[in-house]
Amino acid sequence: MITSLARSLALKLLLGWLLLPLTAFSMPSIHAFHEKASRQEPVSVVFFGGSLTWGANASDPLLTSYRGRMMEWLRSRYPRTPITFHDAAIGGTGSQLGIFRLERDVLAHRPDLVFLDFTVNDDADGTDLQSLASYEAIVRELLAHESMVMPVLMMFRWHAEKPEAPLPPRHQAHLRLGARYGLPCANTIPYVAGKVAAGTDVKALWPFDGAHPDDSGYELFFEVVRDSYEQAIRDGGSAVLPKEPLFAALYPKRTRQILVAGELPGGWSREKTYRTSLWFDGMASRWMGDVACAAAARRSGALEVAFEGSLVGIFGERNGLAPSIRVWIDGKPVAPPKAKEGEWLWPMNTARFAPPKKGSGNLFGWTLLANGLSDGRHTLRIEPVWEGADKDAELRIESVCSAGR
Repeated sequence: MITSLARSLALKLLLGWLLLPLTAFSMPSIHAFHEKASRQEPVSVVFFGGSLTWGANASDPLLTSYRGRMMEWLRSRYPRTPITFHDAAIGGTGSQLGIFRLERDVLAHRPDLVFLDFTVNDDADGTDLQSLASYEAIVRELLAHESMVMPVLMMFRWHAEKPEAPLPPRHQAHLRLGARYGLPCANTIPYVAGKVAAGTDVKALWPFDGAHPDDSGYELFFEVVRDSYEQAIRDGGSAVLPKEPLFAALYPKRTRQILVAGELPGGWSREKTYRTSLWFDGMASRWMGDVACAAAARRSGALEVAFEGSLVGIFGERNGLAPSIRVWIDGKPVAPPKAKEGEWLWPMNTARFAPPKKGSGNLFGWTLLANGLSDGRHTLRIEPVWEGADKDAELRIESVCSAGR
């Protein structure tokens, strides 16, 4: 017998299907964003990525980065439109942290348009499926929330120095993904490499280091994004959300387990984040709430957490005094990347950026512990190593982040 509840549900599903082209199920596009902004309706724009989105080495990242220039250009393009901009860029991070930041730092702002970075931070020359899967998961989640996505494929100096070289593997993969999802990609490499081949001094674009350009380099990045945006308006196509991912659905389920929401082990305490940092995008208080804190003064013991999935990492904050840790998953010790045989300590401090002294070197901290586990339930044990640590050393973790099927 069909119940009244079942009939009601079936009617809602039928109506939803009939109204699909007219309702929230319609797919976003740059052209639709342009039309909404042209009608002077409020729009929300998020810049999601790493240090090249933030604008490291720009003389004023709020103004002279590609992000700053794009904000100013959009204001001039739609002078009477209320546009809210949100900066969601953290230097040195990729899409495997991005999948855990998406809800808090991006979707909470209900974006109409997201400029998505991470191509170089996912390793431009890399081909690992895990990074591709996390990047694609971000794209799918944004489109499912009706946010249009423009992938911005960033570059380093050495990409401009070899204009005849093929595009790096990660760029090729992200371009394929953009084509599959109907997304206009702003690929910086051909344009900037062409400028260099025509005589532009590459060292004038990147005078400080090989990764982050000066203002003149960011201006070229901006020109690529602006022109890609205008071309997308002319093309008028809408995004597509395929039923199946192009690469792999490794991380449809994601959990950011906030440690202070539960009971903490003995010797651990709830603390507020630091309110100073080495650089603005590294300020932990911008990206997280209170942290669980283990202290050398208390000789705090190990933290044990159960999690689900095939990927796990810890997100928190660190400074020059942060202790090393030992890690076990399912009772087996886990060595850090590129460790020599018998090396089990995971360094957590920021000593390479600032002197290891109290109050020095505050930054966020993201540590990917494993991404190739069998998918299922696991146990994680993290032990701070106090031997040789400063008396003021602290281990500060906001969350254990896990993902899987």
